[in-house]
Amino acid sequence: MAAARPRPYRRILTSALHRRFVHASALALSVCYFVAFLLGDKSSFLWAWFPIGACGFRAVLLFLSSLVVFVLRVGQMHLGSRTTASPIGTFKYLAPLNVIQTFGWYLFSAWWFSEIYKWSCPTSAQLEWVKRGRPHERATLNERPIYLHTYHVLLAMAQSMVHLYYDYDRVPIPVVKPDSGASDRRTHPVEPVSKRIQRALPGMIRGGLARSALVAAICPFAYVLLLRRPAWSFTLYFAKLFWNFPRSAADPPGVIPDFGFGLMIRTAISGGLLTLCWQSANLFFSVFISKEPLKLGQPLTAEAKDPNGSLLTGLKAKKETVKAFAFWELCLISQQFPDRRKAIFNDIDREGGSTWTQILQSATEVIEGVSNRINEKKNPASNAKPEEQTEKSQPVLHALPRLAEPPKEDNIFASSPKAVSRHEKIGEAFSSAAKKYGQSPDWTPTARARARDVFDRASSAVLSPERKQKLLASSRELKMLTGPTSKPENVHPLLAQVLRSPIGLILRQTYARRLSGIVLGTPHANISSIVDAIESLTRLLIASLAEDQYGKVQSDVPGVVRLFTETITVLEPFINGGLDAHWTDVNFPPSSDPDAQAQARRVPEVDLVLDTVRSCLKDLLSAFNLYFKDIGLVGKDLRLATEAAGLIEDKY
Repeated sequence: MAAARPRPYRRILTSALHRRFVHASALALSVCYFVAFLLGDKSSFLWAWFPIGACGFRAVLLFLSSLVVFVLRVGQMHLGSRTTASPIGTFKYLAPLNVIQTFGWYLFSAWWFSEIYKWSCPTSAQLEWVKRGRPHERATLNERPIYLHTYHVLLAMAQSMVHLYYDYDRVPIPVVKPDSGASDRRTHPVEPVSKRIQRALPGMIRGGLARSALVAAICPFAYVLLLRRPAWSFTLYFAKLFWNFPRSAADPPGVIPDFGFGLMIRTAISGGLLTLCWQSANLFFSVFISKEPLKLGQPLTAEAKDPNGSLLTGLKAKKETVKAFAFWELCLISQQFPDRRKAIFNDIDREGGSTWTQILQSATEVIEGVSNRINEKKNPASNAKPEEQTEKSQPVLHALPRLAEPPKEDNIFASSPKAVSRHEKIGEAFSSAAKKYGQSPDWTPTARARARDVFDRASSAVLSPERKQKLLASSRELKMLTGPTSKPENVHPLLAQVLRSPIGLILRQTYARRLSGIVLGTPHANISSIVDAIESLTRLLIASLAEDQYGKVQSDVPGVVRLFTETITVLEPFINGGLDAHWTDVNFPPSSDPDAQAQARRVPEVDLVLDTVRSCLKDLLSAFNLYFKDIGLVGKDLRLATEAAGLIEDKY
């Protein structure tokens, strides 16, 4: 009877994220309830906050403005930070659909909040769509709600740009190097949810309020100068479906709208409440989704019928988020759950190889990616695949290529016509010089000097001295402006000033971003998977000394040691000078200051990978130092490993 197919890790993870999504939604609903209380009528203290009533109904309606943020985050979620060479290079990976979704969901949320806000305000606020006037007067369009909607639309656009620029779609998962020798090793020191919210919420609220205040200050000028007539026409188009307006209503009344200071204050307050819903929803989503892959203190796959099989499906997943959580769970198993480790070692009869073999293959693929990306950067031509020759059904005969023009039928003894055009003059000058120096016996020793003389004669035959001097000056100016691409300090001061400005910020290819993109991958860094893969292999191999009853895991120790050694020997020289600064990175220290330049080459995320693999290599060598000959780790492999780990070979 065939074994049951393991449950995909993606489904297990989706179920766990769904539960966390519910918890985040509950907190977001509580924030919406607080906003609904502030918007409600305070004439009756009991009904102003009582959930079963207008306040509760208003909170449920306002929750839709926060719910669309959750929908947006789920659709565009990723774990690693951006590693594109420059901020403008990020747009190459931002699909137009992602940008449209971001702006679309925030605009819908702002429109929905505006409608709920208008419904919640008293009649004295005068936020109805039309002014009905007296019974004998025709209705006129009210400009106050138009301005309110315009403000919320501008605020939604500002929030969308902040969302894309600061990459709110990223789920922050802290990664650190585990303490060597610690009983409770942690590669992801995730704090409790309450502490994270208490620490991050005040800052996010302040940022949202500052953004709403800035848009409230800009909105009056933008509305009067640019947006008033389009907003009025757009609103009138839909208002005509329900009310009858005179022809004079086609244009807004007056040159400057008469709002009063009270409407400005009201819009600023409503914008602050709207950003509170947005910012809190983003924070709650990030905090709950970035929790450890545990359920009731056990790994997520513990309740599956085939825990090891489900975990393997996650390690082999194509989606980076699923793979990252699977490696995180594997790292937790290797550190804290001896029963699951024993189950991995004992599971030797499985399709595709034993569980340990498949784990080793998946982790090796992730770790080798670091060296492969560096080698591709250093030797791009050697990694190019040769073009495949297409098969031809029948041989095709090709004629020999024509090397010269057919012979002329004119009189060959006649003298050549005199050059008239500019191209003919250049050709005549080069031809006569080539004949002269090509027939001379001393062509090879004096070729370089005479070639320069040929160029001068040809240019003098065509260009006047004034034009020639102007052309040379222009070429020198262009060379000074661009400068050598490998040295940012040689860039022209005017261009350097532009690159240091806010406009040049999106064009600069900083050393840190370029190095992170090569080592950790693009467009997002997969540092979490790399560190977890290194730590998981190390902890499982060390634990196999006491928990592997079949003794088959130790045979893979030399291969893992060689893998770690190669990663260190490739990564460390590349960090210390294998990558030059791009010419747009004008803030990179000059070569005259080697200490500052060495400090600028230290990128925390890349150094974390190097420190982790070196620390794990030390732990492996220390744990198996008595069994080197038994497992076949001797000679050159051992010497290179001890040097890479920074240990003394005589100790072993």
